[in-house]
Amino acid sequence: MIRKLATTLRRWAGRSEAEEAAQPLLAGYHRTPPRWIVYGSLAALAIFCLVYGLLFGVMAPARMMPFLAPMVVLGGLILWCLPPGEYAPTRALEPLFVAFFAALILWPNYLAIAVANLPWITMLRLTGTPMVLIFLACISISASFRRHLWEIVGSEKVMFRLVVGLAALWTFSLAMSSEPGDSINRYALAMVNLIGVFFVSCYLFSREGFADLWVRLLLIITGFLAAVGAWEAKIQKLPWAGHIPSFLKVDDPIVQKILAGGMNRAEVYRVKATATTPLGLSELLGLAMPFALHMLIGKYPLYLRLGAALMIPFTMWVILLTDSRLGFVAACASGLFYLLFWALLRWRQDKRSLLAPALVLSYPAIFVSFMIATFAIGRLRAEFWGTGQQQYSTQGRIDQWYMGMPKVLKNPLGYGIGQGGKALGFKNLAGVGSIDSYWLSVLLEIGVVGFLVFYGLMLRGAFTAARTLVATNGKGEMRLLLPMAVALLNFIIVKMVLSQDANHPLIFMILGAVVALNYRAKQQMAQQPVLAVKAVETATRRLTTSPPAFRRG
Repeated sequence: MIRKLATTLRRWAGRSEAEEAAQPLLAGYHRTPPRWIVYGSLAALAIFCLVYGLLFGVMAPARMMPFLAPMVVLGGLILWCLPPGEYAPTRALEPLFVAFFAALILWPNYLAIAVANLPWITMLRLTGTPMVLIFLACISISASFRRHLWEIVGSEKVMFRLVVGLAALWTFSLAMSSEPGDSINRYALAMVNLIGVFFVSCYLFSREGFADLWVRLLLIITGFLAAVGAWEAKIQKLPWAGHIPSFLKVDDPIVQKILAGGMNRAEVYRVKATATTPLGLSELLGLAMPFALHMLIGKYPLYLRLGAALMIPFTMWVILLTDSRLGFVAACASGLFYLLFWALLRWRQDKRSLLAPALVLSYPAIFVSFMIATFAIGRLRAEFWGTGQQQYSTQGRIDQWYMGMPKVLKNPLGYGIGQGGKALGFKNLAGVGSIDSYWLSVLLEIGVVGFLVFYGLMLRGAFTAARTLVATNGKGEMRLLLPMAVALLNFIIVKMVLSQDANHPLIFMILGAVVALNYRAKQQMAQQPVLAVKAVETATRRLTTSPPAFRRG
């Protein structure tokens, strides 16, 4: 009976008993190397273990990071050696991506499990690292997965090359760093939270309906975050301050300062919710504003449009509670950019429209009028350009550029990832070292070429989104490319005055979404001629097979 069952299974698999007997279980891994290689490898392994143990005894626990490198190399070898097949765990990517997305916005990254002399075990690491490892496993295992992913990123080769170039520049900058341990930590975060997230986004956003789901989740999550900010403003402290479990408490002075809250010079409380600073919260809400505007204006169900209509003024109010000009500027820029792009697209779609060409032709006057209003209206001027209270902040940013540019010219290759602030050497009035512009941070960390690659990637993403949007006339999920292009332009503006990188994974999600939607648009446009030919053939076949009386009619 067992022999008969085995024969049936082999028949279903398409292999004969003789073929199966001749094929070892792991034929692709079966090899008999020369003895000198075996003994030499064992001797090298023994010497390495001896040196590793001696160094660990001398350096641990003060310096633990270098001892993680062999584990990373071993993990890479395991991924590379996985047997090929079509059993890749691709279904696990989406829930981990959604969990990472939610943790990015809703979970304070300073609430973590802290082990002495090791990186914090944060919620982003608990979700992002397994996601990227599973993604690498899928690449190693499945040839069809690799082929599909290459088709996606190959549809926009410029962005793909810029992303690879950025990763290469971050890798090269490790050799330029004066503090390798700190740079390696920042490098690992960039590889997982930015580069890894980009490629996972390319794959997931190529699925129909995922982009629309992501935008709805973004608005729901940011709306909840704004509500937390309003609650914080009411009680004048973070809601979880004083209620943190002992295993999540981090004994760090910066974390204690975050939990203590902060006031501006006028002794007004500045909300920050789950962000580390009010500026980070303001940036996040400003980046979400284009998607709320799109949900309000686009062809969506009434309940979604009403929700967006309520969310926009509420979000603006919370941005004002952060007392951060950059969030207000990002929100205003969202409205201006979105109005222009929407009018251009509408004019292309409907040649008889009067509103769209009127908005496009009058846009210079609208823009100039808005800029005049930012100077003429007192409250608008204060929120946009600042008052005397922000004079020290503005002057500090100017001083940083005066200090930073000679150092950029001295070393145009950069000083290493994560070393921009230390290379600058600027200290604020409190005597704390800081750097306020990410433009300057990129120049100091990965040099002039890195600056062109990083911001060239953002500009290329916005251009690709706009080009694909026009080519498809904004049909279906392609209409989401409009707020994505606006968000990328907002990001470039905000980074002039903000060096924090907490929200950067959100931007690399958008970049991956742009590549995936561009791929889907090209697939749809390539299918249109085929569908047209099939429709003509079907119509011709129906006519030729119709009854004679019908053909005479």
